[in-house]
This record gives sequence, C-alpha cells and structure tokens, in this order.
Amino acid sequence: MLADKILRVSPETFRNRLKSYPDWEKSYQSGLAVKFLEKRRQRLAQMTEVDIQNPEIAFERFKVSINSDRPDGAKLYL
Repeated sequence: MLADKILRVSPETFRNRLKSYPDWEKSYQSGLAVKFLEKRRQRLAQMTEVDIQNPEIAFERFKVSINSDRPDGAKLYL
C-alpha cells in the first residue's frame, strides 16, 4: 500500500531537514534563473519598436473582443 511506503516525519524533523538542505542546489537554481533573465534581457534589447508594438496592438484587440459581449458593469478590461 502506498501509505505504508510514505515516510512519516514530524513537522520539527522536517524543518530540521530543510535547514540542512545542501546549499549547492540553491546556488545551481539561482544560476539557472540568472541565465534565463540574461537571455530575456538580450532578446528584449534586440527588439525593435515595431516588435514591441505588435503584441500591444494584439492585446488591445483582444481586450475589445472580450469586452464586446459583456454588459457595461461586467467589463474585464477597463
């Protein structure tokens, strides 16, 4: 049975295990986040004004489309 295989620990034991969790994993995850953000920053730096405006225009059209079928007091986008 699955419940028999689950190791049951007290909340205090669990907190102590979290405190001793290896720091290398945390720094590895932070490194991945930095790499992701750097790629995004580079991509945004290469975008032209037209590239930036196209999604904004599409989102405006989306808002109008969504709100067109809703009554005046129930608009999602103001």
